[in-house]
Amino acid sequence: MAYTLAQVREYGAPIAMGLLLKALEGGEPFVTYKDIKVELEKKLNVKKIFPTQIGHAAGSLMDQILLIDENAPLINILITRDNGVPGEGAGWYLAERYNRPNLKEWDNISYSMKLELVEKEREKIRKYSFWEDIEEKLFGDSKFRPKKKEIIERDGKSPDGRRGGLPESEDHKNLKNWVANNPQKIRLGKKFINGVVEVPLLSGDIVDVVFSNGNDFVVVEVKSHISNDLDLRRGLYQCVKYRSVKEAEEAPVKSRVRAILVTERKLPKDLYERSKILNIKSRTVAVNI
Repeated sequence: MAYTLAQVREYGAPIAMGLLLKALEGGEPFVTYKDIKVELEKKLNVKKIFPTQIGHAAGSLMDQILLIDENAPLINILITRDNGVPGEGAGWYLAERYNRPNLKEWDNISYSMKLELVEKEREKIRKYSFWEDIEEKLFGDSKFRPKKKEIIERDGKSPDGRRGGLPESEDHKNLKNWVANNPQKIRLGKKFINGVVEVPLLSGDIVDVVFSNGNDFVVVEVKSHISNDLDLRRGLYQCVKYRSVKEAEEAPVKSRVRAILVTERKLPKDLYERSKILNIKSRTVAVNI
């Protein structure tokens, strides 16, 4: 089934707004073009919408918002590529808002400057208290509410990373034990011998596998082939948490702590980009498949 750009603008705007408000409520830093694309494909019942055309939905949303409040923060800059940086359309809105014509040449703006601009605008977006009112005025009963996604990996942990969740699956257990016994297969140096599974941290969290040679540590979170994208994203942030807590445990002695997420399928592009930003290494292995 074909679609038109007019449909992208009409139906994409409320989807974008709903996803943005969900992100703001949940503390997520941005919504990707892919996020909107997936929901819009469902709405229009089409197999594929080109990601580059999602900019029309973002622009349509921002134009409608500015008709209600011409001084509203530019929330469309939180609609981004997989690396968290918005596309060239955002540059036009920033250029007009702050009288900086050079921003229309978005591709010529440095990565660091783009992040600085996003940071400043995001602060204003988060402080603005009328987003829900604007959504109601714009879309009323047509407001979009994304369905809640469920974590499906059974890792024996509760959502906060501690014991008490559903019983651990055999797939997760197999992967965890395999990683502990094969440090070189996840590209650790020969100075690391077999790891220890189910290591408790002082925060109450349980790390799947920890490797140590005395003063260097590697904390590993594993996600088996049954994990969905939400599980994988959770795994990234578990790695961030475990790394920070382990560093704190070793203080005041400075220790090198690295974090690795081991999965049985490649990370989606947006999560891979996120892993680079967070400095979390990812490794893909095949144990249960």
